[in-house]
Amino acid sequence: SILLQKKKRLELAKKQSQDLLEQIMPPKVLKMLKEGKSEISFVVPSATVMFVDIVNFSKFSTDLSPQQTMGTLSTLFGAFDIWIQKYPLMTKIKLIGDTYMAACGLFVTDEEPKEHAKQSVDFALRVLNILDDTNIKLNTNLQIRIGINSDGPIIAGVLGTENRVFDIIGDTINVASRLEHKSEPGHILMSEK
Repeated sequence: SILLQKKKRLELAKKQSQDLLEQIMPPKVLKMLKEGKSEISFVVPSATVMFVDIVNFSKFSTDLSPQQTMGTLSTLFGAFDIWIQKYPLMTKIKLIGDTYMAACGLFVTDEEPKEHAKQSVDFALRVLNILDDTNIKLNTNLQIRIGINSDGPIIAGVLGTENRVFDIIGDTINVASRLEHKSEPGHILMSEK
């Protein structure tokens, strides 16, 4: 019957929406949402924030088709996503065009700051290896710059009502972004902290 088909379509749409939410929300935030919390915001006393930027990607992608451009980014960032899961304190925050943003230590208050700093640096070194592998795999010559900063406080939370996203705000993030901009291609630039 038509009613049954509508119900199935609705269930499928709900499942797809849930799957998407699970992909973009950190597990701990997802748990809060499932528990019915609507306003999610908290202060993180200290965390490490990282920006990974592909150098001159706009220039590189002018010779590519839209599919090749998106495929290149998907391959690289997909590999980052797989590896980031191996670092328990790390959380992918978002992609900003050809920039990958992550933070470490957002959901732990009992860990020493040096622990989230160390995991971030380990992940950054892994990211440089991933880039080398991706360049061989795709026969490209991409380069990345990485900026890392440890500090606080950081405000973290869920923004929006319809298209909800998890994000972080604070000077720690701005400094990490500036370090990435100042970094040399193929290098990691980090703050003294």
